Amino acid sequence: MAKTVQIRKFMLIDNAYKERILKGKKVTTIRYGKYEAKEGSEVYIVITPSDTAIAKARIKGITKKKVRELTDEDARKDGFKNVKELLKALNKIYGELYGDDEITIIEFEVIKQFKEGIPLKWLKGLNYREPEEIAKLYVENSLKISPDVDLIMKKVHEEGLKATVKKYGPKRVRDAILKAYHELYAKGII
Repeated sequence: MAKTVQIRKFMLIDNAYKERILKGKKVTTIRYGKYEAKEGSEVYIVITPSDTAIAKARIKGITKKKVRELTDEDARKDGFKNVKELLKALNKIYGELYGDDEITIIEFEVIKQFKEGIPLKWLKGLNYREPEEIAKLYVENSLKISPDVDLIMKKVHEEGLKATVKKYGPKRVRDAILKAYHELYAKGII
């Protein structure tokens, strides 16, 4: 029997579906096998292969079905015209699926889009806190670690992650955000 996969912090979805998700045309993801997620829990939608979070979503429901039970409505919610088109895509991802194969439909609603994607490894390093949130708390609590961290946190807070990375480079920005996160954590702010 296949093991059950727990979805806790994020869902990986192919970059090909990014626009459909952000426009609300894809509100489910259909997975081969058994998946569990807590209804009402919030997860990041991470596109591959770049491993970048594009949105935060709330899990609305989980439905387990056999492949042969899929409907055109299931296909539409997943961003396809009909079951035939959906099955073609699923077979491409998972290899040939059969009528009795079990699938899980995970329904979600996007609650926050990120204008600028957040690298998944940064989210993991920040214990799934967003860089902008770290910068905001750092500035609001008037923390002072070093002139460099202070400058970068202020820039992220005022102009966003992308502009800051463009100006100071990803390593310098990531290191500053991590230092700020640890300082916020040490002070009991997060």
